[in-house]
Amino acid sequence: MNKKFVIAELPSVRRDCLAAVLYQENRAQEFFLFQKEQGQLLGNIYVGKVEKVEENLSAAFVRIAPGQNVYLPLSGLSRAVFKTRKKTSSLKAGDELLVQIEKEAMKSKLPRATVHLHFPGRYLVLTSGDTAVNFSRRLENSEKEKIRAALPGMERNYGVIVRTNAREASPEELAAEEAELSGILHRVCSLGISRPCCTCLWKPLPPWIQEFNRISLRDLDSMVTDDPEIFESFREYLESRGLTGGTELRLYSDPLLPLYKLYSLEALLDSLKKEKVWLKSGGFLVIQQTEAFVAVDVNTGRFTGKKHPEDTFFLINREASAEIARQIRLRQLSGVILIDFINMREESRKRQLLEELRSLTADDPVKTSVVDMTQLEIVEMTRTKERKSLAEQLALFAADISQTSGDPKPAGRGGRN
Repeated sequence: MNKKFVIAELPSVRRDCLAAVLYQENRAQEFFLFQKEQGQLLGNIYVGKVEKVEENLSAAFVRIAPGQNVYLPLSGLSRAVFKTRKKTSSLKAGDELLVQIEKEAMKSKLPRATVHLHFPGRYLVLTSGDTAVNFSRRLENSEKEKIRAALPGMERNYGVIVRTNAREASPEELAAEEAELSGILHRVCSLGISRPCCTCLWKPLPPWIQEFNRISLRDLDSMVTDDPEIFESFREYLESRGLTGGTELRLYSDPLLPLYKLYSLEALLDSLKKEKVWLKSGGFLVIQQTEAFVAVDVNTGRFTGKKHPEDTFFLINREASAEIARQIRLRQLSGVILIDFINMREESRKRQLLEELRSLTADDPVKTSVVDMTQLEIVEMTRTKERKSLAEQLALFAADISQTSGDPKPAGRGGRN
């Protein structure tokens, strides 16, 4: 399976904007935007101070920086790391404890934090929340047994999540990464109890390294970027982990044809801004992101097949399901997703369509679940919210440009982005 990872400057969005695109068989499958010099919160670990406890919301508001609060659910506090010993795990205003940002701010919502700290590597994720060893759902039972035997047999005071890429690692590589991550976990926890409130104790790897760690090296043929600093960070990371084997790393430089032009990234981004997506058959999708959910409508469009209508509808629905799975990843859509396929009479074809959609979303690195088809023949899906959607990212870039240029805010708008 031919895959290529491209990171290119995208000045049409903003001067410091970078696009990371994963191609499979020369077709874009994932698309991410980020700032090269960014102050993102996601994944950071802080010494936080409880400002207020809202029992009716079962949550607390915790300050992690001057003027920056986060939302902390009250569940699972028994394993929280407090600066001072507590007889109970209940929270009160003034308590100081370690928190990690697990979800970015979404629309009007504050960033969400957790007391279950997690430290991701390429093969493993270590957590402070429990002591269990859990496995990626994409690993086969035989692979799980092999990896379990390779992990050091020892008493742990942390949990381990085995990632899909662990199938590529040797026992020595798994042991080395666990030792590295456990060292970081213990240093952060011991350091946290002696640092003042609002101290940032740890930051995750840069976003381009995090995205790379989701990709299987078995399938990745090459990585290319036009940014020298990112090229060096990749080179150092690959060398430090002995991953310089089969994947080519290349620094692109051509003043006459920028990398984003070579891969037509502006055209790709423009297509992802549009609600309508045309299918090869002549049918089309309409994708609308609302406050509550994402709605996808499948239409026959210009399709002029001569088959029986039921065969026609099934053919378009199958093509649509493949494109929907792709568009969800490209646009980074999440939460509740409702799909209105073209109605079909045969129950067997409805079941087949659901199974195909489940198969198509199985490779998504973000947890995705195809729930069922309702009586109104609406397919229900959920996709875990890990980051802002592409539309929300673009809105933030635009807002930053407006603030930087000193443009006044539109009348009647204000507050958080």
